[in-house]
Amino acid sequence: MAKKGKGKVVNFGKPNSQQQQPQLKLDPRKLETVKCPECGGIFFDEVTMYKEVPAVQSPSGQASMLPIPIVLCNNCGTVHPKFTPKELIDGVNEEG
Repeated sequence: MAKKGKGKVVNFGKPNSQQQQPQLKLDPRKLETVKCPECGGIFFDEVTMYKEVPAVQSPSGQASMLPIPIVLCNNCGTVHPKFTPKELIDGVNEEG
């Protein structure tokens, strides 16, 4: 007969009373505001660009789509480079 109570309790990312995560106290007024490099705008929208994944490159062996979040300036539509890998934004501003 197996003995009970010998297993290990695994915490799946939920902090309990014994494992409190340190709380950062940030004052947003003291942080730098991100600005558009083209027009200086401070408001942005997140849109999604899709890349086609051919079946031969897909882990499942089936063609699929890869969604990639892109951040655009709300004022001028510039793709903000701080939020997007350079390899993905080359030519995006010219396509739009």
